[in-house]
Amino acid sequence: MSARGPMVSGLLWVRVVKREERRCTSCGRARVEGDPAVHDLVVAPADPRTPAHIAVRTPEDELKVWCPACFGRATKRLRRVPASQTETLFDL
Repeated sequence: MSARGPMVSGLLWVRVVKREERRCTSCGRARVEGDPAVHDLVVAPADPRTPAHIAVRTPEDELKVWCPACFGRATKRLRRVPASQTETLFDL
């Protein structure tokens, strides 16, 4: 199972990954240029709870590079935490 972040354009992914020097901003592990594992890096907002429809509009300077392990741990941890009470469409 691979970690999947929100879909970002290829050029945006490249710019963010280069900006962070192919390094996971969570654990700090770097990928060597040319290593196929570079393509597994996830570019996503710093808060993995961000819904996909909002995440795709996140400004470039607010995006973070995640390795699959860190992104998976962050999203798994969020799934274990009970969701806070949210408003529903028809709440009065």
